[in-house]
Amino acid sequence: MQDRILLKARDLMFQSGIRQVTMDELATHLGISKKTIYHYYKDKDDLVRAVVGFELKNHQHLCHNCESKAENAIHEMFLMMETMKEMAKTMNPGTMMELEKYFPSAFDIIKNHKEDFFFTLIKQNIIKGIEQGYYRSDLEVDILSKFRLETIFIPFNLHVYPLSKFDPIKVHTQLMEHFVFGLMTVKGYELMDQYKQLSKQAI
Repeated sequence: MQDRILLKARDLMFQSGIRQVTMDELATHLGISKKTIYHYYKDKDDLVRAVVGFELKNHQHLCHNCESKAENAIHEMFLMMETMKEMAKTMNPGTMMELEKYFPSAFDIIKNHKEDFFFTLIKQNIIKGIEQGYYRSDLEVDILSKFRLETIFIPFNLHVYPLSKFDPIKVHTQLMEHFVFGLMTVKGYELMDQYKQLSKQAI
């Protein structure tokens, strides 16, 4: 039952936004009483933290999957970009701003995860790419890892990229490609282009 509550809450929050989903609405969708929900989650903040934790574990699994499937550092980044595009299709664009403003304890979980997991992931990829000759040898790894880390949330900022003017998926793609292509040698650029062409042919 706890997993059922968690998954339904996740779906509703991603569709409508976190603040819009009430415990009453969640109970109605599940066909259970609010008391049952409160048996597992003491309040909405607790439920939101659980949803965030679930999503981060899922995203971490997807990232590790990209890493294990990748033939090289460029392929890993390509797979990551494709994964991010798919994730952006299901996420409510205002979710991150809602979390930061109204659910700070849940947002803190994301910030800690970003500083720990994402930083390591980015840094390892850059080091690997340099060793393989696909990224420039003059890169300052820690500086660029931190830079990428701080730009991850920019596509979610609706003040910078309002939905009336920008497609969230295009924003994610453009910013990530801008970062990745800035790392590459000519050899890396040519390889990334090959992966992109193969992806287009597969559609």
